[in-house]
Amino acid sequence: MSPGTPSPPRLERHWPAASLRTYLVAVILLATFPLSALMSWQILMDARAQQDQVEDGLARSAASFAQAVDSELLASLDALTALSHSEVLQEGGPGRLQQLWRWRPRPRRDWDSVFLLDPAGGVLFDTASGGAEGPAPELDGVRRLVTQRLQPAVSGLLPRDGTDGPAVILAVPLVREGEPGHVLGARIGPAVWQRLASGASRPQGGYAALLDAQYRTISHTAGPEVAAAGDALPPATAQTLRGQPFGVHRALNSEGRAVYAAWQAVPVAGWTVRVGTPAQPIDAGHRRAILGALATSGASLLLGVLLAALAARRVTRPLHQLATGGPARLAGPAPVKEVALLRHALLRSAQRDAAARARLEATAEELRESHQLMALAQEAGQVGFFHYRFGADQLDWTPGQHRLFGTRPDTPMAGLAGWFARIDGDDRDRVEREFWTACALRREGWTLEYCITAPDGRSRWLSSRVTLHYDADGRAVQMVGVTVDMTAHREAQLQREQLTERAIAARRQAEAASRAKDEFLAMLSHELRNPLGAVSAAVEVLEIAPADSPSATEARGIIARQTRNLAHMMDDLLDVGRALAGKVRLLRQPVDLAAVAIRVRQTLSLTGEAGGHELRLHLDEAWVEGDAVRLEQVVTQLVTNAFKYTPAGSPVDVSTGLQDGMAQLEVRDCGAGIPPELLPRVFDLFVQGERPLDRRAGGLGLGLTLVRSLVELHGGTVSAANLARGSSFTVRLPAVAPPVRQAGDTLPPSRRRHVLVVEDNQDVLAALRSKLELDGHDVSTASDGIDGLHCVLQLRPEVSIVDIGLPGLTGYELARHARAAGYAGRMIALSGYGRDRDADDAYTAGFDAYLVKPVDRRQLRASLEER
Repeated sequence: MSPGTPSPPRLERHWPAASLRTYLVAVILLATFPLSALMSWQILMDARAQQDQVEDGLARSAASFAQAVDSELLASLDALTALSHSEVLQEGGPGRLQQLWRWRPRPRRDWDSVFLLDPAGGVLFDTASGGAEGPAPELDGVRRLVTQRLQPAVSGLLPRDGTDGPAVILAVPLVREGEPGHVLGARIGPAVWQRLASGASRPQGGYAALLDAQYRTISHTAGPEVAAAGDALPPATAQTLRGQPFGVHRALNSEGRAVYAAWQAVPVAGWTVRVGTPAQPIDAGHRRAILGALATSGASLLLGVLLAALAARRVTRPLHQLATGGPARLAGPAPVKEVALLRHALLRSAQRDAAARARLEATAEELRESHQLMALAQEAGQVGFFHYRFGADQLDWTPGQHRLFGTRPDTPMAGLAGWFARIDGDDRDRVEREFWTACALRREGWTLEYCITAPDGRSRWLSSRVTLHYDADGRAVQMVGVTVDMTAHREAQLQREQLTERAIAARRQAEAASRAKDEFLAMLSHELRNPLGAVSAAVEVLEIAPADSPSATEARGIIARQTRNLAHMMDDLLDVGRALAGKVRLLRQPVDLAAVAIRVRQTLSLTGEAGGHELRLHLDEAWVEGDAVRLEQVVTQLVTNAFKYTPAGSPVDVSTGLQDGMAQLEVRDCGAGIPPELLPRVFDLFVQGERPLDRRAGGLGLGLTLVRSLVELHGGTVSAANLARGSSFTVRLPAVAPPVRQAGDTLPPSRRRHVLVVEDNQDVLAALRSKLELDGHDVSTASDGIDGLHCVLQLRPEVSIVDIGLPGLTGYELARHARAAGYAGRMIALSGYGRDRDADDAYTAGFDAYLVKPVDRRQLRASLEER
């Protein structure tokens, strides 16, 4: 390379620095490898399925063989039993039986001989020897086994004197002439068992074997595991079969070859049948399939890589020629269309570069003055200069201007648009509009202030002083300006404004928190003073009054009522805390707000909380997806709040319906309304309206806060407003379609259960019983804890639904006693409390599920069917 020839530009390496050939090979590998892996996995699964089929076939053959042996043994034992009860044997004795044996057919053709033993083991009759003999050693063990158990017995393969060879002995107990201990038996030779083994189904090349209780061979067919009668299984194989009534395993035969074998026990004799087949052909087939899959996958991958390399070569070679030698280096037609287009684009780019170089040389003299001005600002730290020519759309920046914008000095500028593009979007349109407005009005100088985002992500505020020059026709020719950094000044100003706003907000919050704290402490002290005063007075009465006097009874009632009031206040505080923390668990289901309002009216009328007010209902169906207990709590809080602020005798109206696709519930009272200054924060914690000095209605200002939290957990809103007379509270929740109840909605017989319901409230008990019986369940009931525990232990129902608050024994105690007594049925707790702590206590006591009243039919069904 000559000294005057410029060196080629150095290529910057950015990740990933890989060749096109590498990418094509990677694509082929990524496309082919999953298919190869899937094919290999499928072949492996097929091999496993074939293995399972072989094992299933062996298991079925073993079961069939075992059944044939069992049938043969049972038939022989039944024939012996019938012979033992025959009149010939009972009245005629051994001699008569011997005569009949000679002249009449045998009871079983498979019997070799029949014998009769006395209690001492002596042979009274034996057709094998033709007459009575002394004690027979091979028969004595069978005789002892029969006389000890008084049950039929079957021996293994026992040796015999003479040439008849070994045989299996079957024996039954016999009571003759009132004397127990006689034994009647028969011998069955090996041919019978060999015939059964030969007739057993087995795989091609397999074998079947019959083993006695000591795992010695009784009969065996030819196969890979050859054994003679009386041979015992290897200890390792016998250990595998011992204690297992059936199974399949892979083992080594006596010659050390692997076999797959299935075994099945014959319970009547304690024998075992075994059917096997050589493992080598099966394993070889599996290996061939897996190796074929691997070879096919490897060949596919190799072929794909070779094709990718050839294709990449046709693309990368002309690209390399263009990169190193330019368009002139690539002579002749390009092999790829995109490469030809790239060569054409490079040629046109070279022509444009030559034209631009000529224009730059023509304007170099004109820009000399501007460059000198910019050179003076090279050392300015926070000041930058710029120059712009309108005709050529050429923008030049000094290094100081580049430092202000966070760009490199060699960064190419895209004219005026490039400058505007570096301004943040909030200020860009404003600055551009001000610029062109100034040009239209022929202003000579003005100031632009704007914000930019530096490369490090920080915001920077700049101020540019602009001077414009115009030609004789009033058209802008060039622009020069200076830019200064105003970031420190602007940030200080913003910080002062933010600190001032934060200080004001913090002071307001502190004042509001202090007022709320003082009000809450005052209310809490007043609310606690009343029950504590009543409790203190009642304690003094108990100290001086007799225990059975009316005064003592009344004092105990006062302590109980005021203790419940204190517990109610604590529950309100805990509920509000959980709701504000988002820890309330909602049991969602379709709920009709109209039905909720009806239940609230019934509850308030029973508890007497209406206080002489008339609760008027205007109800239309309004279905929502929510927690019925929590929604009832919301309506109760709103209605009791209306009672507190409504004069006695005045009505309170509750309406439900749909409006604008939302379910709406509205509570209206006829009180004095809500003060305007209190209306925006009426749902805040501890906020209450004006109350009389006696504060008979009580309350800590928690109810409306709890209402808002519960409604928001359901995805709804609650609002308050003043009316011409009184005030209104409106709850809006997302509406859902009413649940569709199908005709004939009963459970199939397979899903019906025997259910016990233990509930002391007769109305709830009747409702649950009706729901369960409509589904076809068999229902039993109990109304207290002691009776319920008795029913659980006596009836053993499949499912027990138990209320927690029962007389006699609580639901927790009932569950613990039932589980301790071994009751394993499904137990469902029923309670009016929906707290997590209550559910945890139920699970600890032994319940399997926890339901909160009221329970609808769908929820009850799901609880019965869960496992």
